[in-house]
Amino acid sequence: MRFSIDQAAFLNGVQTVQRAISTKNVLPPILSGIYLEAGDGKLILRATDLEIGIESVLPATVSGEGAVVLPARYFTEIVRKLPAMEITVEEADNGQVRISYGKSEILLNAYDADEFPALQDFRDDVSFEISQSRLTSAIRNVSIAASVDYSRPIFTGILLEMVDGKLLKMVATDTHRLAYCEVQVDAATVEDSLSLIVPSRSLNELGRIFSPEEEAMVRIVVDENKILFETENIRITSRLIEGKFVNYRQVIPESWNTRVRMLRKPFYDALDRASLLSRDDLSKKKLNTVKMVIDEGAMEISSKSAQIGELEEKVPVHLEGERLEIGFNSRYLLDVLRVMDQEEIVLDLTSPLSPGIIRPLEENNNTLFLVLPIRLG
Repeated sequence: MRFSIDQAAFLNGVQTVQRAISTKNVLPPILSGIYLEAGDGKLILRATDLEIGIESVLPATVSGEGAVVLPARYFTEIVRKLPAMEITVEEADNGQVRISYGKSEILLNAYDADEFPALQDFRDDVSFEISQSRLTSAIRNVSIAASVDYSRPIFTGILLEMVDGKLLKMVATDTHRLAYCEVQVDAATVEDSLSLIVPSRSLNELGRIFSPEEEAMVRIVVDENKILFETENIRITSRLIEGKFVNYRQVIPESWNTRVRMLRKPFYDALDRASLLSRDDLSKKKLNTVKMVIDEGAMEISSKSAQIGELEEKVPVHLEGERLEIGFNSRYLLDVLRVMDQEEIVLDLTSPLSPGIIRPLEENNNTLFLVLPIRLG
């Protein structure tokens, strides 16, 4: 194997596939490596932890076909620190790979490429397309509500629910909050309904790799217990989570008694300051509880700590309906406000113990966030 490639393009490809490598102890050791295959004027880079796999294809000047696997930890750092120039990579003697740049070279010990797992094959009976921008935006919105508690695998995933081959609904919940988003689908081969659960980690990595400004299409293929996301030069595979997702429709209120319209930025800033004082003095835990008193013209946000002090702020709002006092985990609200791009938002409430719904003011927006309240003492 021997190929030459520009350092910047090489680094981009290496960093892309490295996202699939587990940070935990990896067995077998070859899964801690990056697979390189040169041939037919291109370089294929691949990495996997058997849950998620990422493949990147780069143009390269190939003067010798072949494949090797290099240890990702050292290989990535070496490529990152190479000078901005053409890099040549070739197999050397004794199971090593030579990386040459200018008049310098580095020798790295390599793994046997035959031992690296191949990227899974997919039947394309069930497939559809979504633009990168719409897909990454939806992932950014819903992934904040996915759980990180792997003792309940269902809640660590994101539900993808297809309706009539035209609309894709994405939902995540950790039982304390829920995020929901709808995405228009292009060129679907799916005519009926479809429901599957993708690990949130896989979709988060996809959201970091694909560009939120790119309108090019992502082709999505579903095959039994796995899913594929692919563009012209990148393929991302993931296993699916088995099980039945919760009935999210039952927990979304259909009406409200209190509706608050306000600007997102002042609300975020007030909550951010209030969260600094939302500590439980006995347990020393950060409970993030803030109290909100909603009245005509203003929302009073307060938090207090016997050891630290108290905070009280008023945010201008437009109120429809009843006055209300309610408590929330400020971190959950802040997470929602961080991913919202809209300047003006709406908060719908029913009672002090019922879920709150946050959504953009725009009537045609297809996103909402649900947050459970905290009982005030």
